[in-house]
Amino acid sequence: MWLMPHTPGTQDTGRRAPARRGRPKPPTPAAHVLALLLLAPLIGVFLGGAAFVLLCVAAAAFAAVRVRPAGLWWVLPAAPLAIWTVSVGRELLDTSGDGTKQAVAVVHGMIDAFPAMALALAAAALVAVVRRTTGRRGSVGA
Repeated sequence: MWLMPHTPGTQDTGRRAPARRGRPKPPTPAAHVLALLLLAPLIGVFLGGAAFVLLCVAAAAFAAVRVRPAGLWWVLPAAPLAIWTVSVGRELLDTSGDGTKQAVAVVHGMIDAFPAMALALAAAALVAVVRRTTGRRGSVGA
């Protein structure tokens, strides 16, 4: 037998929750944003080139949009750091040998990561500035 709201033993009162029309979605948890910032460069490393840069920039911008306003202070530096770590780590894993070869690999990884790091930081900063200015404008008029 199906339990209905009016039958004994159920904890439901039979009322529906209010609709969420017009309210924005809640911010994404920090762990999900951090995972996204690490996952985008990992996928982009295998695709290479412009796809690497586009994935990193899109992930940084999305993270800056979805995080709470108070969390923007760590999203801005986290995106370039994740890109640098993945790019340099890939070069170090591909290189075997003495310290000179590994040093050259680190330099190659930094050169490969720099455009993605700069554009991801710029995109996240632009989103942060837009969020701050639109947030202040909306509160003044209300």
